[in-house]
Order: sequence, then structure tokens, then C-alpha cells
Amino acid sequence: MLRLVDAPSGRPVAPVMHRSVVRIGVPVALPEDGETLSDVRAMLTADILTRVLELSGTIAYTGLICPDASDERREALQARAAELGMHPAAAHGDERGTAHDLGGPFAVRVVGPRDTTREVNGSGGDVIRLAVGDARAADGATEGGHDPLALRLALLTEPRTEPVHLTPASVAAAHHTLLRWRHAVATWADSPSRPMPGPARDTIRDCLEDDLDLPGVLRTLHQLEHSGDAPAGALFETFAYVDRVLGLDLVRDVGRGPAPTRPLT
Repeated sequence: MLRLVDAPSGRPVAPVMHRSVVRIGVPVALPEDGETLSDVRAMLTADILTRVLELSGTIAYTGLICPDASDERREALQARAAELGMHPAAAHGDERGTAHDLGGPFAVRVVGPRDTTREVNGSGGDVIRLAVGDARAADGATEGGHDPLALRLALLTEPRTEPVHLTPASVAAAHHTLLRWRHAVATWADSPSRPMPGPARDTIRDCLEDDLDLPGVLRTLHQLEHSGDAPAGALFETFAYVDRVLGLDLVRDVGRGPAPTRPLT
């Protein structure tokens, strides 16, 4: 069962799994000169939570909380989110916790690490406040012709509640990992399908259910990739399944003919 750590109490809670629909609110700053990387990281967290809930059969919607922003700035943020593989926000919300056009109040709210106030949703229950650390990028870190999803992978590599400072080297490393995994997945796809390895499957499930431990998921994929134990068909099924949460388009090159030369790591 999915357990999320509620920021005000510090306790793991799991009431979202008892709902047929989960509405996730994401406050964003949207300064005049564009979105902040912390905004992007908060939206990415909501996107990951949405994907995990959908795997369990729960419907999830995201609403951006930015009542003072213009439509133009909201649209620019949505375009940025789409570039990074995120599901579009279904609506916008206000500071009173109302999710306009979503049919009910927010059950989860993504907040900064210093925001530990408790709030009650419109149904009288506590809102789960999911803390996300600040994110910054050094000059040139988000430039240089990398695949946009390399930034997504770089943000997922660090623990969600810790601050992250992306550098050109860390984004370049994520870019090369992305290329390597896509190449590998396209190669593995040519082999007969095999079930996901049991230990890796269980570890990945436990990581996802333990407060969205994406670094743990990524470590498991790295270990599986280099273990030399799993059949190619099992590796394909594992990476393709996990990518439903990671959103890195790892199966993009499957069926496109001979795989390109393996990228340097």
C-alpha cells in the first residue's frame, strides 16, 4: 500500500488509496521571468504521484495553485511541463484548497520543505502535505542540447525532500544514462518476453510505495542493468513497466530498425 509522509506530522499516511479520485494541488510561484526550477520539481512530484496512483487503478488529477498568474504564464508553465513528459494539469486551484472543475477538494498538496502547516480540505479531512526540496541549477545546466527528459531524470535522481543543485555535469550524466537505457531497451525488445525478476520487482514496488522513493527505483534499475543475471526479455519488461512511472520514454526506439551505436558512458 502506498505510504506518503505527511510533512506536518512526519508520519506515513495512506488514506489516498481509499479514494476513487485523488486531487493533487501544486502551488507554483510563476515569477514574471518564467517558472522556477522548484516549481518544475513540485509539478514533477505531482506527476509521479499521479502515475503511481494510476498504476493501482486510482484516478488522479493535478490542479495548479497560482490564483494571481495570468493565463499566458500558466500556459507557458504547462508547455514546459509537457516538454518534460508531465501530464497536463487538469485545472487550477485557489489558496482556499478548492480544485476548480475537478469536482472536489484537494486530498494532497505538494509543498516546500519549510511549509509544515496543517490544513483541512472541503470534506473535513486533513490534506496530506507532501514536502519537496528546493531546486536550483548552475549556469548552463539546463542548456547544451540535452534531451529535455534528461532534466526530468536528473531531478528524480535526488531524494525528493532534499534540496537539489543541478550542474552541467549532473544533467549531462542523466542525458547519457537516458541514451544508454533507450539503446538497451531497444536491443532487449528483440528477445522473447520474460517475467520481471522477482527480487527487482519487489524492490521497485516497495520503493514506489515508500513515499515515492525514486532514487531507490533508479538504483535498482542500474543494478539490474549491470547484474548480468536477468534475461534480456525480463530486462525489457522491467524497464518498460517502470517507465510508466518514470516517464522517460525508454521504449522510444523500439521497432525503429537496427539500434544505433551504443552511446559512450
